[in-house]
Amino acid sequence: MQNILAGLKGLGRKRLAALGIAAAVLLSAIGLFVFRGSVQPMALLYGDLDLNEAAEMIDDLGKAHINTTTSSDGTSIYVPRDKVASARLLLAKDGLPSGGAVGYELFDKSGTLTSTQFEQTINETRAMEGELERSIRLLHGVRNVRVHLVLPHRDLFSTQTSPSQASVILDIGRAGRMAPDGIQAIQNLVAAAVPSLRPQNISIVDTRGDVLLKPGDPDSAAGQETTVEKLRHAEEQRLAEAVEDMLVPTLGAGHVRARAAVTMDTDEIHETDESYDPNQQVLRSQQTSSDKSVNTEANPNTSVSNNLPNANANQDNRNGSNDDREEETDNYEIGKRVRVINQTRPRLARISLAVMVDGTVVRSGRKDVWQPLDSSEIERLTTLAKTAIGYDKNRGDEVNVVSMRFMPDGGNEFATAGSSLFNRDTLIYVAEWVIPIILALGAIFIAVRPMLRRGKGNILALAGRSAHEGALGMSANATRLAGGAAGALIPSDGTGDGTIRIEGVEGKLRTEAIAKVSDRVEESLDESVLIIRNWLATPEPGKQA
Repeated sequence: MQNILAGLKGLGRKRLAALGIAAAVLLSAIGLFVFRGSVQPMALLYGDLDLNEAAEMIDDLGKAHINTTTSSDGTSIYVPRDKVASARLLLAKDGLPSGGAVGYELFDKSGTLTSTQFEQTINETRAMEGELERSIRLLHGVRNVRVHLVLPHRDLFSTQTSPSQASVILDIGRAGRMAPDGIQAIQNLVAAAVPSLRPQNISIVDTRGDVLLKPGDPDSAAGQETTVEKLRHAEEQRLAEAVEDMLVPTLGAGHVRARAAVTMDTDEIHETDESYDPNQQVLRSQQTSSDKSVNTEANPNTSVSNNLPNANANQDNRNGSNDDREEETDNYEIGKRVRVINQTRPRLARISLAVMVDGTVVRSGRKDVWQPLDSSEIERLTTLAKTAIGYDKNRGDEVNVVSMRFMPDGGNEFATAGSSLFNRDTLIYVAEWVIPIILALGAIFIAVRPMLRRGKGNILALAGRSAHEGALGMSANATRLAGGAAGALIPSDGTGDGTIRIEGVEGKLRTEAIAKVSDRVEESLDESVLIIRNWLATPEPGKQA
């Protein structure tokens, strides 16, 4: 204990102050970690809440004696980790969270006897809007939604009824853009839930002000243009995905990017083509007719006797004539081809495809060198890409495959590294373990190192005292002085010549020389120990080793 106190006294004020500060910081950190460990960790109960609902939920949880904390914006509620399930069941009993929308439960507490027709209509509209908001919010990628409905109504003294209309505002959040299929799903959902609502009377926009779906007649020019753009975008995505699916198994995920540009032909074609082939004759009908006539009249001379009744009864009729006639009519059908072409849908006119592929990394010495793919590999990849998209040279299609270097993680290496090294969990781990260990090691280094150095000095002094009889007296006593030995220093007789007398050494030694030797010993302790060991190992003159 005395050695420890003596070592502390020998540290000096600066080192003692640094040691005290390190100990205070270490104790404070340990106390903070113990206090945090005694507090139960909090878990997220609900996030992205409406402020009114968040206040109501905190009130209900407070009545149930459940501790709560909120985020800085008040839209997220945290409760102890073991209370999450019970808190959700408690809030579900009161219908919370409802997403900020009021559905058909609005009619549960309405006074049907005192409400007017106008109030009933408004409540019906609010209920339908709330139910639609709840349904749309269940779709993937939708963080929040607002729905505005205009139900069909007929003005007084009017014979026409105004059609239903709907407007939908989507909060997609970090998901970026919503897929066309998702937008069409919302359109169909709203159109099927509202009476007499046609899909072309629905408008969908997002919180960034982008129009996702324009209202209008699909048969109009604007509607047809929108349809063509959707078809073009869908075809471009299909072609790009087909090429990437073909090349990813060979090049690896994240090492290929494909983009397609499609030109659509929207011209309507109505064409009728008739062609006849004279070589293709087919007998359609055949008609045959025969005619036979007999003439028995002779050509005698005209006389009175010939004009009498039965004048020719006994005469021979061989002087008459016979006539036979046959007719045949054949009708042939000539080969005929009729071709009718009606093209009203948009069709592909031209495809342009750009494919960017990564190269290879070759080990060169101690460094990794990136190299692009060779021409033969690029040609093979081009052939695969052409096959995947249905390349047609006559149509004017174009395919380009280029080998370029890809940045790690798609160019987001800096953001990824920052998020992985300096996130909240890493900082907490460093504060709980690394900092206390560094403080403890610093305290040990400050407190123990001087004690070790002083201990080494004592050992050297003892070794010098045992060896000063056979070694140089001045050097041995100087080493003993540097280590704080017990050798007595006897001051000079007051002459003021700057010399002192050492016990066991004849004559006097100068104080400056002893101070220089002491400084040299403190600067080179290891060398001094080796010198003393050599002295101890060297036999004294006149004695055998």
